[in-house]
Amino acid sequence: MELTGANSSRVGRIRSRIGVLGGTFDPVHNGHLAIATAVFNVLELTSVLFVPAARPWMKTFGVGVSSIDHRIAMVKLATEDREGFELSTVDAERGGPSYSVDTITDLRAEYGRASELLLILGADALEEFPRWREPERLVSMCTMVCVGRPGSGLPEELPAGHPGRDAQFVSGPMLSINATDIRARVASGVSIQGLVGASVNAYIERHGLYKAEGSV
Repeated sequence: MELTGANSSRVGRIRSRIGVLGGTFDPVHNGHLAIATAVFNVLELTSVLFVPAARPWMKTFGVGVSSIDHRIAMVKLATEDREGFELSTVDAERGGPSYSVDTITDLRAEYGRASELLLILGADALEEFPRWREPERLVSMCTMVCVGRPGSGLPEELPAGHPGRDAQFVSGPMLSINATDIRARVASGVSIQGLVGASVNAYIERHGLYKAEGSV
C-alpha cells in the first residue's frame, strides 16, 4: 500500500504497522471491536492498541466516568482472546488529561521509528481535529485513519489547510452502538447482550457498574 505525506519517507524502514484506538471505553463495546477489525484487516496492520484515556480532556472527569482501573480491566477482557488486539496503558501510566499527541509521543518512544503508528478516529473527530492539542505535530508522528460509514469517504467539508486532509479512509461497519446508550440500558435494567462481549457484560454485572446514581 502506498503511503503519502510525512510518513512516506519511512516506508523502506517500516517493520510493523500499529493501529492506535484511544477512547474512554466506558464500556468498551462491540462497535469499538468492529472498527478495530475493519482497520486491522483493510490496512493489514500488525496490531491494534486499545488505549483507555486516563482523563478524557473533552469530558468532565469524575462525572459519569468509571475509574481507569475498571475501564482497563474491561478492555483487557475484550481484547485478550483476539489476535492482533492489545491493551496499552500508556495514558494511565502518564496520568493527567489524555491528549493524543502525548499518547503518540509516548508510543513513538516505546516502539521506535521502525514502527508506523496509525491513529484511528471517526469522521466527526476528524472534523474537530484542528481543536486538538498540537494537531500539526501529531500528524507528523503518525498516519491518520478516518473510519466512516460504508459508501462515504473523508468529510467533504474539510477546509484547505485542515491538518487531517491526508487521512486514509476505511469504510467502517454499520453498527449503531454507543457507550452512553449501554450505560443507560444497564441503569434501567435492560439487557446489553450483543452490545458488549460476554466477559465485559459479566464484569459490569459483577462490579455493579452504571447502576449508581449519576452513572448514566
